[in-house]
Amino acid sequence: MSRQRPPIRYAPPMRALSCLVVSLVAVGAPAVSAELPVAELAARLDALHARRDDPAALAEARRVADGALARAPADYDILWRAARVTFAESDLPNRSNDERSQLGKQAYDLAERAIAANPNGVAAQYWAALSIGRYAQGIGVMRALANGIEGKFRRPLERATALDERYEHGSIPAVWAAYYLELPWPKRDRQKAAEQCRRALAINPANLRARLYQARIAADEDRPAEAKALLAEIAAAPVGRYDAPEERQVKKEAAALATKLR
Repeated sequence: MSRQRPPIRYAPPMRALSCLVVSLVAVGAPAVSAELPVAELAARLDALHARRDDPAALAEARRVADGALARAPADYDILWRAARVTFAESDLPNRSNDERSQLGKQAYDLAERAIAANPNGVAAQYWAALSIGRYAQGIGVMRALANGIEGKFRRPLERATALDERYEHGSIPAVWAAYYLELPWPKRDRQKAAEQCRRALAINPANLRARLYQARIAADEDRPAEAKALLAEIAAAPVGRYDAPEERQVKKEAAALATKLR
């Protein structure tokens, strides 16, 4: 079998968040009400997650998560949502690789506590996989593989796939696609990545990340016209069909790749 062409290297995603705004909003903000039921706190975290690329919303999510954890430290629905908040915080643009890695590990630990509370919940498994993946990105893929992190990533993702592959609008197959694309040669497998992209799009035809990975595969395999067409499709897609912050982020990544292909 011939050696595969090395892939284009992509810059880490950056989100246009203002740390100053986060800090200002945090000052003087009201504490989480001790009277709110845990279910309402979980619902509040869901509402804030839908606006997580707003600095004020992410700062509030941190306050709500901390208060909810203090009140219900073993509650499954609070634990996995707290992991999700911590994962979102690792995307702040001022983070160093070490900080991203540390936050990924913190999110993973919260997700593992959620799994201990409910091993059959897809959310905890999914966020455990994403969080340990963020940790691995921070320390480097080769070091992560050498330290056995791959198994900690694959096990919860396999479990999440078995529990509900449709979770998060087709994100589980998209995560598998990223996994197969990011592995170093010769473990990298673009064919499997492409298959997972098709699975994600079968679940959610609007999934922009799956389209982005299809464009990456086309670019890496010397099919620039196909890659550019996919990127143009992402650029033209309306925002708000399934997860507005994620859609906006993918559009930024697609624009960066389109610039490289000019």
